[in-house]
Amino acid sequence: MATIRDIADRVGVSPTTVSRVLNYDASLSVSEEKRRQIIETAQDLDYATPRMRARKKQMTGAGKSARISLLHTLDATEELADPYFITIRHSIEKHLSQADLRIDHRCNQLDDLPKDFPKKSDAILVVGPHGQKTIDTLVTMGAPLVCVDFPPDKADVDCVFPDLEQATANLLDALWQRGFRKYGFIGALSGEENPRRPYPDLRSRTFMQWFKARGLEAPANVRFERPTPMSGFELARQLLDTDDRPEIIIAANDTMAIGALQAASSLDLRVPEDVRIVGFNDIPAAGLISPSLTTVAIPAEDIGHVAVDLLLERLSGRSFSKKVTLGTQIRWRESC
Repeated sequence: MATIRDIADRVGVSPTTVSRVLNYDASLSVSEEKRRQIIETAQDLDYATPRMRARKKQMTGAGKSARISLLHTLDATEELADPYFITIRHSIEKHLSQADLRIDHRCNQLDDLPKDFPKKSDAILVVGPHGQKTIDTLVTMGAPLVCVDFPPDKADVDCVFPDLEQATANLLDALWQRGFRKYGFIGALSGEENPRRPYPDLRSRTFMQWFKARGLEAPANVRFERPTPMSGFELARQLLDTDDRPEIIIAANDTMAIGALQAASSLDLRVPEDVRIVGFNDIPAAGLISPSLTTVAIPAEDIGHVAVDLLLERLSGRSFSKKVTLGTQIRWRESC
């Protein structure tokens, strides 16, 4: 781990100057350029103050005996079809391992948690959207709890999630500016305790609200199923095999979007000449298939990392809740 002297030697100043800059000493007389060099060098060398090092040591030592359970919205077979969730889980496992912890039990039903859950040392990561009854039940159990990739409707629960509402609005703004007017949406039902509710996914709700907020007629071409390539294929065919097909189909995730690409091909429609297709997540295959897939990139690796940080903080004694929202980016590729 870098020291203040390492930074001082690299920048060509005294260790005292480095210390005062990193402690934001406003009385220090130093040029802005030199101040910038010191801060950037500290970041490059991964410098941490003694307080930060002590905090990290406390966190990585917290919960050495903790038994971690993972409640996943997908079963193992469904997860294999969605690399996005695989990336999140691998990130969780990697960062738990760095803290000498591991997932001791994985399930996708509340009833499948260990029979003696929770013990005093237990903690749980809930991955993917789960219904409010599930979250309420877990909260009453009293074990440290972190919701991963979705915000629960409960103020005192830790969570990390992408800003899908803003991401969807940004995508629609960009597509509208490019002149597209006829839209379709294929979304997911997963994670809801009442799958009959209209527009169960936040992306689909934002999609409908975006048109309403602008006084526009909301598209009728909205369909839902489980988030798999096959459902993407079937739902997209429903939208495309008509005389009044949409100009562009937005899919709730990349696996459904890949199914939509296959549906267009099965109908001899060219992408992007006859129809454009956009997904969410930016899984590795998105940039490799032909045509390459335009998608909203969500930082899955960072979601897993932040989830573990939140859990370690809880295990080390943090009593107040944290909600971490991560931004997204549009990756423009051949499909749009």
